[in-house]
Amino acid sequence: METGSKGSAGRKPRCYRITVRGGVSQTFVEPLEQVFVESAGDESILYCEAVDQAKLQAVFSWLYARGVEIVSVIPDGGRGGDSVDPSSCQHPPGRQGP
Repeated sequence: METGSKGSAGRKPRCYRITVRGGVSQTFVEPLEQVFVESAGDESILYCEAVDQAKLQAVFSWLYARGVEIVSVIPDGGRGGDSVDPSSCQHPPGRQGP
């Protein structure tokens, strides 16, 4: 396998915590695949795995096209001590695993 490749082949997906304004349901984000929702009062938290920037941009574009306001995006291993546990993408807080 070639190292330093710009393609997504062989890359591990990163988990992102995307906070959006308002209530978003799991049913609403089903077309995005592998995005899980947690309600947080007047905001919703979406947990998303992205192997590359194209996947992440597609999620942002999809939300924007539907009028969903993005408040913040935090990757796993984010700076400033605020980061996402990568296991959250498979089993977000408050959801049971298989």
